[in-house]
Amino acid sequence: MAPQSETRWKPDSRILAGGSLDAPGEKVSPGVLSALGIPVNKPSTQDPYLISEDLNGRRLAFAQWVAHDQNGLTARSIVNRIWQYHFGKPLAGNPNNFGVKGKRPTHPELLDWLAADFVEHGWKIKRLHRLILQSKTYRQSGQHPEQYQLSQIDPDNDLFAFFPNRRLTAEELRDSMLFVTGELNPTQGGLPIRPEINMEVALQPRMIQFSIAPTYLPNPLPEQRNRRSIYAYRVRGLADPFLETFNQPNPNDSCEERDSASVSPQAFTLMNSDLMTDRSIAFALRLEREKNNLSEQIRRGFELAYHREITDLELEKSVDYVTKMRAYHQTKVPQKRIYPTEITRSLVEEFSGQPFEYQEILPVFNHYTPDKQASDVSAQTRALADLCLVLFNSHEFVFTY
Repeated sequence: MAPQSETRWKPDSRILAGGSLDAPGEKVSPGVLSALGIPVNKPSTQDPYLISEDLNGRRLAFAQWVAHDQNGLTARSIVNRIWQYHFGKPLAGNPNNFGVKGKRPTHPELLDWLAADFVEHGWKIKRLHRLILQSKTYRQSGQHPEQYQLSQIDPDNDLFAFFPNRRLTAEELRDSMLFVTGELNPTQGGLPIRPEINMEVALQPRMIQFSIAPTYLPNPLPEQRNRRSIYAYRVRGLADPFLETFNQPNPNDSCEERDSASVSPQAFTLMNSDLMTDRSIAFALRLEREKNNLSEQIRRGFELAYHREITDLELEKSVDYVTKMRAYHQTKVPQKRIYPTEITRSLVEEFSGQPFEYQEILPVFNHYTPDKQASDVSAQTRALADLCLVLFNSHEFVFTY
């Protein structure tokens, strides 16, 4: 049992002048925003908006205040976020800032109504998703019959006169490709995964507190690596090159809205990266498993990638393209990708300043099962994979419409 003096201890929280621990100022107590007019559940005797200074129950009191039915700020924030996820833009322009410095909402009455309805029906997020998805606004076309005139009146589509098209986020793009190729492992929960990333980036030296960090090592089995991107382990200081190229936010910063800028490295990555080559080969192998002749394979590819039937002209051009690529690949012998089992590292000795080298062992690659590569499949499969790569690079796949 703790001594009596220890159980009575309470933190002495003070405003630090200039942020200095040596300059404690006015004493402060835990509390909530009084501007909302909602007192805490168990207030202190001094102020209904101050939380009791007892160590037990302070976080619970704050959580109850946040989730209070009359706390419209919480409900509006949640509703605004979910609307943003579905439409690519929020009703209130700054989801992280509902204060006076944030952008005013384009539809304040709609935001209020959705928040009130959300609270009235038990804060059920699935119901809110259903309500938005079944609305006429969500089910609108991505094009407007008077697009040019509308662009002059409402260039930012604040009126939601048509469904705003957007590029898939980095994680959506990776997950969509894995789903189309049939590689996606839908297992939920569990330990984080380590997908395979660009080998040059994975093997580059990284410094952590004046020491070399261990090399990034992917999971050894495809079913472990090919889970949803939400389960991917994020190494501080080593971003996944593919996800970073497509604007995955920095994990060290709060991101209220994804950057959707299109830059040239995205085109090069979609066309030339090892990840895209592996996904295209996996896609081609799936088509060959499911259909027996080229025309049916191409039809199936369009169904999987675009969720629509192929047109006669698209089929004619696709068959012609794959036929030409078959002849090309008959003359090529692709090199097999090599995974190193050890790598030489160089460091400088701290006191003498002398350089030295050491070998870092990479045990995961001793029993590694790589994705199917160009060297593992026939020229016929590689030719079909080239068409699959074209499908992955199209706007129809990368953007929502």
